[in-house]
Amino acid sequence: MGRRIVFAALCGAGLTSLLSLVLNLPYVNLLAGLLLLPGGLLQSLFRGADSPIAVLLANFLVYAVLFFVIASYSSEVQRKAESQRLNLWLAFPVGVLACMACVPRLDPLWPTGMTELARQEEQLRESLPVDIDLQQARGVLRSQGIEFWEHVEKDDNVIFTRPEGNLKVVSGDTVVSAKVWTKAGQFPCSYRIDIVLVFGKEARLTDRSIHPLRICP
Repeated sequence: MGRRIVFAALCGAGLTSLLSLVLNLPYVNLLAGLLLLPGGLLQSLFRGADSPIAVLLANFLVYAVLFFVIASYSSEVQRKAESQRLNLWLAFPVGVLACMACVPRLDPLWPTGMTELARQEEQLRESLPVDIDLQQARGVLRSQGIEFWEHVEKDDNVIFTRPEGNLKVVSGDTVVSAKVWTKAGQFPCSYRIDIVLVFGKEARLTDRSIHPLRICP
C-alpha cells in the first residue's frame, strides 16, 4: 500500500505540474484550465483565495486521491504502482516538472507584472494630483498615449462606491475616464487600471479614482 501511495503522489504531482505549465500553450490551455478547476474550487472553499501554491496543492490532492483509487481498483495499475523501479523512474521527471511549475515565468498560475502594475498606478497618481486643472490632465493622458472620454454631469450623482468612500459628482462637474490595459496577469485573468477624474466648475480636479481592476473571462 505504501508504494501505491507514493505512486499516486508522484502521478498527482506530475499531472498537476504539467497542466499548470501547458496553460502557456494555445488551444490546449482551456482544457488544462478546466482540469485544474477541481483543485481551484476545493481551495476556494477552505481559503477563499487564489494563491497559486494553494491551487497547485489542492489539485495535487485531488489527482493523488484519484490515482490512488485507480491503483486500488485496477489490478494492472496496482501491479505497476507496486513497482519500486517505476516509482524511482517517475521521481526525476516529476521533480523537474514540479520545480518548473514553481517558476512564475514558466507557470501562468503565478501572477506576473504586478510590480510594474503597482509602479504604473503610482506614476499615474503622481501625474494626476488633486487640484490639477482639466487642460493639464488632458495633456498628461495624451502624452502617455491614453485614450480618454469626458462628459459634463447634468445631475448630482454617485458614480460608484469604493472602500475609501463614494465617488460623487454634482451637476456641472466634468468627468474624465480612461481604461489602461497592462501586461500584468494571472491565468486566466488580466489587469487594467481604471481612471476616473472629477473636475469641478472651476476645471480643477476635486476627486479621482485610479485603481487596478482584475478582468476575468
